[in-house]
Amino acid sequence: MHAHSNDGEAILNGAPVTALSGIYWGPLAPFEAKDAHDELLKTIEGRVGAALMTATVYDRESGAMCGRFDIAVDARSSDGCGMYRSIMLEPETGAVHDLATPPLWYQYRDPQDVVVKVHKFLTDMKFFENLDAFVYHVLTRVEAEAKGQVH
Repeated sequence: MHAHSNDGEAILNGAPVTALSGIYWGPLAPFEAKDAHDELLKTIEGRVGAALMTATVYDRESGAMCGRFDIAVDARSSDGCGMYRSIMLEPETGAVHDLATPPLWYQYRDPQDVVVKVHKFLTDMKFFENLDAFVYHVLTRVEAEAKGQVH
């Protein structure tokens, strides 16, 4: 990781890692297990009937897509887990990096509660303002494919 010469933003192999000034997300929609991150699938292993949902995340300032919240909810227990996930592309090389937080568990009344609680946890830890601190945990596309995280 290097400091960007112009404004102090971090870059990962030439791709800027820009702090987000705030985010918002769209409605939750179902998605298939084949598109889920391996860590989310491991977390819900053995929970029969857990529903998978995703919501696209946008940067509040620019309106650009910047990731998604993937959640799994178990209606029988009212347990839900969620994670923030972002796919980063290096423009020069075309390399894709998959940045995902660990799945976090919460009790919920409505599936949207899980997204709100994950967002609050990440906001409280200043995750979105300090994305450069988290890019050390980004996988290359080859690593993600080897772990089954890119389908």
